[in-house]
Amino acid sequence: MRHRIAWPLGLAATLAVTGLSVGNPMLLAAAGLLVLLVAVCGFSVLWAARTLRLEASLSAVQMTRGERCRLNLTVRHRCPLPLAPVTLWLDRGPGTEPVPQTVSGTHAYLLPALHVGVSRPGVIRCALEDPFGFFRWERETPDTRTELTVTPAVFPLTPLTIAPADQGLGTMARAKEDASDPMEIRSWQRGDSLKKVHWKLSARRRELLVRRFEEPAQPEVLVLLDGTAPEPGPHTASIRDALLETTASVLQSQQGAEHEVRLSLGGVHPTELNLRMGMPALLRQLAQMEFSPEGDFCRELQLAAHRLRQVGATVVITGRLDGETADRLADLRRLGPTLRLYLIQDNPPPESWRPLLPRLAQAGVEVFPVDPVPEEVVPWP
Repeated sequence: MRHRIAWPLGLAATLAVTGLSVGNPMLLAAAGLLVLLVAVCGFSVLWAARTLRLEASLSAVQMTRGERCRLNLTVRHRCPLPLAPVTLWLDRGPGTEPVPQTVSGTHAYLLPALHVGVSRPGVIRCALEDPFGFFRWERETPDTRTELTVTPAVFPLTPLTIAPADQGLGTMARAKEDASDPMEIRSWQRGDSLKKVHWKLSARRRELLVRRFEEPAQPEVLVLLDGTAPEPGPHTASIRDALLETTASVLQSQQGAEHEVRLSLGGVHPTELNLRMGMPALLRQLAQMEFSPEGDFCRELQLAAHRLRQVGATVVITGRLDGETADRLADLRRLGPTLRLYLIQDNPPPESWRPLLPRLAQAGVEVFPVDPVPEEVVPWP
């Protein structure tokens, strides 16, 4: 508890000394009343602090960026003596600064989801004061904060062009089949090609039998998200949102497709996800992603080159471009699959990008620029 009672007690002492010197009871009474006022103020703050109860709840624990939820606050104490309104410092989520608010009773505030991520909005600390500002009591309130997940918003994208998958795996599987093994043989059905008929075994069993071949795997879509943290700047949070939301939009556009869709996430905790997990789970994973300040995306592109045998399309999402990255992207395109690059750029884009874009287009890379959407300016509260 902090107090600022030097001047009232000093004034009371002055009045008391003066009253005793001149024999004036009015000055002594004024000094006594001033001391009593200070004591009552201190007692009221102490009483309210002992009985203070803070309750905070969110109307939702998960929402999409751009939406809003309600933060319901209730402040109660049992002190009947006069007090100033309780001051609360509110955390509104990632990308925002704590805002002090004076509250008494029950209030509801709208929390805007400005940026993608996981946060714990609520009351950081609270403060009590008497009406005259003699005493002030503050404490942290971590128990009033609730975890809130803000998932990426999705937007429509141009459909991907998927190249035919490499048929080598299917050919190898058929080459390894045992033609005399009945498990690889079935009865002939109308529409079967005569090239599949196993003539020797058909003559032995006196019925037409055909070889059963493995179907080649469907071409896959590989999505590579640059997990390197964006450069510090005024739009860093918006660029991060654009990276995550473009990734979510690519995954959303591939829902219902027969082929596999794999997402390779870099960052602090690299992992690989599959669209079969479902969009809700993937959106939560994207919201929880931690970008790494020391990532090496060129190395990730180089490693991806060894996984493209059954890939029909590669999607790369990044917010940086240099000569080495452009060379790696061109190498990936030459390996066969179609390659689309979603380039998160600020306006205007860096001058160093200008000579690299024609080189990528010449290599057959589809380049789609994405402008990060600046955060919405929302009045508070």
